[in-house]
Amino acid sequence: MSELTKYDIFMDELLELEKSVYRLVQKEDEIFEERQALLKELKFLKDENEILKIKLEEVERKADNLGDQSNGSLFDSKDKKVTKERIDELINKIDNHLRS
Repeated sequence: MSELTKYDIFMDELLELEKSVYRLVQKEDEIFEERQALLKELKFLKDENEILKIKLEEVERKADNLGDQSNGSLFDSKDKKVTKERIDELINKIDNHLRS
C-alpha cells in the first residue's frame, strides 16, 4: 500500500512539473511575440526618424538658400522660433519612442 502511495505522490509531482513547464513555455511564447512586435515598432520608428532627419535637412537647406536670396525676409523671427520649437518637440518625441 505504501508503494502505491509513493507512486501516486510521484505522479502528482510529475503532473505539477509538467504543468509548470507548459506555463513557462506559454509565457516564453508570449514574450517572444511581444519582443517581435517591439522590434518591428522600433525598426519603423528608426526608419521614420531617418526620413524626418532627411526632410529636416532638406528644409534647412531650402531655408538657407531662401535666406541667402531674400536675406531671411520669408519668415519673421517669431515664425522661425515656433517652427524650430515644433521640430525640436517632434525630434524629442521620436527619441523618446526609440529609447522606450
